[in-house]
Amino acid sequence: MEILQTGANVPASRQKNCNGCVQGKRRCDRRTPICSRCAKKNIPCIYTRSKTPGQLMNQIARQSSGAAPLSNEHLICPLLASRQSLNLEPLEATPTDVRPYATIAARSESIPISSTTAAGIADDPMSLFTNWMSSGSMSPGHPLLVSFDQSPAFERPSSPLDMKNAMAYQKMGDFCNHIDPWHLHDPKALLHYVVGRVKGFSSEIADRNATPFLHRYLYKDHVPQCILSCFSINVLYTKRTRENTAMVMRALHNNVRELLDAETSRIMATPAQKLARAQALFMYQIIRLFDGDVFLRAQGERDMLLFQTWLSDLCEVRDNLGDAAQLQSMKRKQVPEDWERWIFSESVRRTIVMAYSVMALYELMKDPKSKDGTDPWAYSHRWTLSRYLWDSDSSSEFDRMWNEKPHFIITNYAFDDFLMYGSGKDVDDFAALLLSAYIGTDKTKEFISAHDTI
Repeated sequence: MEILQTGANVPASRQKNCNGCVQGKRRCDRRTPICSRCAKKNIPCIYTRSKTPGQLMNQIARQSSGAAPLSNEHLICPLLASRQSLNLEPLEATPTDVRPYATIAARSESIPISSTTAAGIADDPMSLFTNWMSSGSMSPGHPLLVSFDQSPAFERPSSPLDMKNAMAYQKMGDFCNHIDPWHLHDPKALLHYVVGRVKGFSSEIADRNATPFLHRYLYKDHVPQCILSCFSINVLYTKRTRENTAMVMRALHNNVRELLDAETSRIMATPAQKLARAQALFMYQIIRLFDGDVFLRAQGERDMLLFQTWLSDLCEVRDNLGDAAQLQSMKRKQVPEDWERWIFSESVRRTIVMAYSVMALYELMKDPKSKDGTDPWAYSHRWTLSRYLWDSDSSSEFDRMWNEKPHFIITNYAFDDFLMYGSGKDVDDFAALLLSAYIGTDKTKEFISAHDTI
């Protein structure tokens, strides 16, 4: 399906309807991220205020120091994105995150935040977030009520490309270039391991209320309805039998429809709602795309456009949550003000990285030679590598681990510096999965076991 361009020669400053409705000469209800007509017809929904991905990528390249415009090659899979801007330093001088722009459908408009004080928060759009979270057991001052930076969201140019990061991606070329269908059934193949771990997320959330990207204390005080429904489905799915499979699949279908109907009709979503809906749909997508059922796979592929849009919205949340989410170097040596705030921010970062990785894996399995210039791996996604921080059970333990143990900021899949200076004891389940995709399962196990014995 082609990506719609600006519609009907209407000046961008005047056009408020989406391009699809303009070209089809139909009424547009202007809902974001997808209007009702485009959602019903399952077509891209683009508002002209957002630049097309190709324009954005070329503009970013021109803003770089003499960099040539990015082409469409080698961007569908992070393992082949040799143009990716990557960096890893042990918590020193790493620039802020750069969000990927919406690949097909435009994201919700950013909300300008005024420089109000806490006393005047009622005049701030973020008060909606405060009121929503405080409707549960949280008070308005709870650490998870993270406010945006005191400035409107804006587009940030990507970090300059360098040879070191390009070479890091080239090491993963064997995985992307040598995938065959039978590797999925070969216990010794890397593809078999990675897909098995991804499919295992359903069991993990059913057994432990957590996944490598969903912290077990993320929803300790307030659980959104979509997360409760997602948890129920994953429990049913992992415990299904021949006799009840039909009912489980029916429940899965109904829950997905309820999620999509509720969120696509929502005018404004809070940061917590954007994270919850993205995580819920991500778990549903894993079941539907990797179950092997033709009907489920077709349903999952139909909802891929919306999933991409929600991930882009989540990237916007990450880029506007402040120091805790942006990993700013000036604050990196300081213990975060609140453990719960760090949990929320790190869950946002990890959800983005894992979701884009699984999407790239799925597209790679469909067509290893596929190319897509709108791939999100043309941008930087940073996350924190530290088993000690992620596995902390209390605020006091987190503070102690922050001061006593090393932690690393990883950009996408750039593990070289960590492999040189890090330890196997630092590797948690999230890092182990991504590290396996980077150097292979055998080398990952060797790295972890060798450092564990030191």
